[in-house]
Parts: sequence; structure tokens; C-alpha cells
Amino acid sequence: MSNWRELTQAYRALHAAGAGTEDAEAAWTTYRELVQASSSHPPYHIKLLLDHLDAFRGDRRREDIVILDHGCGGALTLFYIAVLGYTNFWGVDIGGDFSSWNALARSKFGHKEDRLSVYEGQDLPLPDATVDVIFSQQVIEHLNDHALDSYYQEEGRVLKRGGHVVHYVPHRLVPYDSHTKTWLIHYLPQPLYRSAARLLRSPVPDHLHLRWPWVHNSLLRKYVGEVEDVTAARLATLPDDDGYDGSFGLRRAICSVMNTPVLKVIAGAILSNLVMLETISTKR
Repeated sequence: MSNWRELTQAYRALHAAGAGTEDAEAAWTTYRELVQASSSHPPYHIKLLLDHLDAFRGDRRREDIVILDHGCGGALTLFYIAVLGYTNFWGVDIGGDFSSWNALARSKFGHKEDRLSVYEGQDLPLPDATVDVIFSQQVIEHLNDHALDSYYQEEGRVLKRGGHVVHYVPHRLVPYDSHTKTWLIHYLPQPLYRSAARLLRSPVPDHLHLRWPWVHNSLLRKYVGEVEDVTAARLATLPDDDGYDGSFGLRRAICSVMNTPVLKVIAGAILSNLVMLETISTKR
């Protein structure tokens, strides 16, 4: 089974090779084979997404599902799922250079136009009601307040009726903040939180805006539709040790509790608020 480190290294090598060269072809072959070798046990965070995509598409072909990665970073997730058949993708981010990735996508997936683009963080470069599934992996906490409403509003605009938005959102109820590597101080009011972080020599980055989970849910209901919190279901499934970057012993204990009939309802109600939020919202 290919592990996540091997996959990311192969992806970086693919980027470094550029497009249309002999080195690029060799790098592509290596990357594609690693993805295919890992397909029965994908990296944990990608497996969550693939499960959602497969459940949504039903008996349709993977290439028929139009997907948007809203905050795609280096597009690693998009290329991984494209190798497995989800080739009809779009991706946007507020920075980066996607020229080599777009060239590779045209070559390998038959795209006739650039599918990855830099945008200003407000208006998505897509027509109304053209996307089946949007996913956003740990992006919301990096949005300024002035960009928050438009982020959700644009998701609702480009989604087809019945389409899904899948969000993974770190938030203020999670006791440990992995961005500043501090415990609990983000529970404080914002000025005190930032002061305490500076005293602990873990200042809050300008791009970090942790919010309460109900802010996320209320904006989804306003601009997209009904919201299903699937965090508890995630906790009831044990990830592969290879693809999980947290404490596997703790994760195993949580999974055991979440699969104990007497405990799972109460434990789910509590624990699902103390980890990264995972939601699926369906367009009205």
C-alpha cells in the first residue's frame, strides 16, 4: 500500500518535471501507479471524500460528476481522485501557479480548458447550477469575516439542485488548535486569546479565524440548504494507521466508544463537538 509521504513526494516530482517531457511521463507513471496501488486503502482524508462522492453518484460514471475543490491549494486531492476516475474537476485558490497542472490535466484527462485557477476569493469563475459536488477541506478557518458570506453564497449559486457541499472545518470548540499548537486559549474572547497566544510564543497568524461551529452551519442553511453533521459517523470508523496523522491509540479508543450501543449516542453528541467538523449540505 502506498503511503501518504510517498504520494506527496511523487506529486512534487511530477510538478518539478513539468509537462510534455520524457521526465514528466516517467513521473506521471510513478504517481499514477502509487495512486492506483493505494486505491483500496486511500489516505484517510481522501477516503472520507471518496466515500461521499461514491455515495452521491450512485450508478453514474465517476467522470460524469462535476466536482469543485473550493480552496484547492496545490490540487493534490483533485489529481488523486482524477486518477481514480473523477476527472471532471475544477479547482480555485487565492494564490499559486497552476500552469503546469493545467497542462498536465489537459494531457491526461482530456480537458479542453484550464480547470484550475487563481481567483480573488469572492466570485467563483463558474456559471450558475453547474457543479454536482463541492468540497472544502480546512479552508473556512482561513477566511476573513468580509469574505465569509460570499464563500457560502457562491457555493449555493454554482451547485446544481440536489448537489452536495462537503466541508471539513476546524473550529473553536476543538480543545487543541493545531495551527498555533496550543490548548484551550482560543476559547477566550478574541483579544484575550491573541494576547495569551503571544505570551505563549505561539502568536495567532493573520490568516487564522477560528469560529464556533454553529456559524458554519447557519451560513450553510442560509445559502445552500439542509445540513447533515456526519462528524459522529466519521468517529465511529477506524482509519488506517498509515494514513492517520493524529494519536492512533486515542483514535482507536474513540472508535471503540462510538461503536458501543450504550455509549455511542451520548459520546457522539459530546465528542463530535470536540473534533474537526464534517458536514454535508444539500442544495435546495
